[in-house]
Amino acid sequence: MRKVDSSGKLKLAGRNWNISQALAGDWVQLVKIEQRVQVYYCRTLIRELDLEGERSTIVERSPSPEVR
Repeated sequence: MRKVDSSGKLKLAGRNWNISQALAGDWVQLVKIEQRVQVYYCRTLIRELDLEGERSTIVERSPSPEVR
């Protein structure tokens, strides 16, 4: 668990990563998988950090299938 700072960033691996201004001051869970780190808020995956490529990707939720 890590706390997002007041500007929506998280310090990890010697670098500041933009997470979300909306989560400023909140706690997120980090799950490291090789050279990637998945960032979860509650149980929702919100961002993936590529430590090697120094890239951050927003994880978009796919829409729920239409119920008929």
